[in-house]
Amino acid sequence: MELEQCNESSCSLEETPIQVTYKPLELFYFVDISDPDGLHVMTLIKKLELEYGHLIRFRMVSTVPSCVGGCQEEVRLLTMIKAMELQGKRHAMRFLRHLHINDIFLNKTTHDADLWEIARSFSEYGLDIDELAADIQSNQLLSALAVDHQILKDWEIETLPALTFVTRDEALKIEGVYPYDVYQAVMAELLGYVPNRETDWDVEKVLGHYDASTITELAFILELEKPVIERELKKLSLQQRCRPVPGCSGQAWATKK
Repeated sequence: MELEQCNESSCSLEETPIQVTYKPLELFYFVDISDPDGLHVMTLIKKLELEYGHLIRFRMVSTVPSCVGGCQEEVRLLTMIKAMELQGKRHAMRFLRHLHINDIFLNKTTHDADLWEIARSFSEYGLDIDELAADIQSNQLLSALAVDHQILKDWEIETLPALTFVTRDEALKIEGVYPYDVYQAVMAELLGYVPNRETDWDVEKVLGHYDASTITELAFILELEKPVIERELKKLSLQQRCRPVPGCSGQAWATKK
């Protein structure tokens, strides 16, 4: 594990100060959207959001670092994600989670029209498709992409995924994915105390918080065995309180609409 620490005088973020809100921690997570395995970090982010969201402000930095020419599909996906963020981070997160849960990644059979079809399905959540189309062509989008590129450069990210935890005084960078207690230890070190952990979650509450979750995600988030999760999902399904996501072979579930 590469773990880097910087203080207020040497951190590269000093030139562009982070606007810390009432939450004492800010978490930047860097995701390679061209790597399906890299998006598994989204499960870790879900768990951190649920248990420590009262302490952390999250910031996603999406990138395609291996793209050197001939990567038009990845670039289109990156620009769409960033354009969605202009309408609210929740839209970009929902889009990425949809790709993750449904195992939809760019390949020879995935076209721009497929991305727009997915995007249109999110209009019921408040995503303005006309505004999205305009933002993709806007200077504001170019500026947002430039900011992400500069953040990636400032942090000298070499391995993805990567997470950086930032406070007013210092920051820690972790490249790669590690056991959950590593991130808990980092937060405790930066805060100077062991933070309170929100543990009042169950299968139904997690499904209600997100659009959908996989059995693997639920098992990781709730720290339960998969058979336990499957039994609870079956019970909730019989009560018509959840449903399997179509096309996911029973591995992804959502609340009943």
